[in-house]
Amino acid sequence: MRFTRGFALSVIGAIILIVAIAYLFYPQRRETREEPREGRPLLEEIPYQPPERREEERREEKIPSLLEKQKVAIIIDDIGYDLAPLNELLEIDAPITFAILPHLAHSVDAAEILHRQGREILLHLPMEPQNYPEEKPGRGALFLWMNEEEISQQVEEGLNAVPYIIGVNNHMGSRFMEDRTKLSAVLRQIKERGLFFVDSQTTRYSKGRELAEEIGLRFAARDLFIDNGQDYKATFQILIDLLNKRNVRKTIIISGHPYSTTIKALKEALPLLKAKGVEIIPVSDLPEITGKKTMGLD
Repeated sequence: MRFTRGFALSVIGAIILIVAIAYLFYPQRRETREEPREGRPLLEEIPYQPPERREEERREEKIPSLLEKQKVAIIIDDIGYDLAPLNELLEIDAPITFAILPHLAHSVDAAEILHRQGREILLHLPMEPQNYPEEKPGRGALFLWMNEEEISQQVEEGLNAVPYIIGVNNHMGSRFMEDRTKLSAVLRQIKERGLFFVDSQTTRYSKGRELAEEIGLRFAARDLFIDNGQDYKATFQILIDLLNKRNVRKTIIISGHPYSTTIKALKEALPLLKAKGVEIIPVSDLPEITGKKTMGLD
């Protein structure tokens, strides 16, 4: 029994000694564990940031161009019928680009006026639409029934009919723009002239972009039509909605016509857009045309 009692007392003494040592050293160990490593501050000393804020800052650090201004290029088509709306459009303080139809009564007059004003001019080249002959593209149009020589001659006449042009866009053409063979001949001729092409996007199946890439033609494509219904309120709203279409990967390209409703909407909306930081630029400043690419998010 003596052995058993002595052994038990030894065990109890050892336990008491261990507990005493643990009690004495525990506060020091806890303090050591909370000390910052490698000079970094304690976690609770870092101000809290919501997850969305931290993600936003990472995106801005990675892509500084997110802070750039939104840029919009405006093309007004169908110029050449009447000079009165053209003169009214020229009163708007913005570098609007004008696309002139060939062979109209005021095609050359309009080009002369615009050239004197320092404005950019495109040839608005007529092409066959899907619903031809119900809808007629007008004089100087390109049709699928034409052979390559006839197409070349028609394009040449159109290019010569409008002076001071720096590029071309299509008038109608929902059928013609879908034909690789016919369109290829046209785009090659435009490239040979040192011009660029803006696809009016009258069909989702346009072969314009892929052909332009194949032959090395400077190319851009329209993003929005602003006046299909010739309704002032609708056009004005489309323009104001540009404030919510942040796209720093490329400039937004919009197209319209010299309707009175469109002119009124442009006069009233553009000052509001510019006041909010939107920059209106000529077509020649498009990244796709200049070759200067920008990076960003849609």
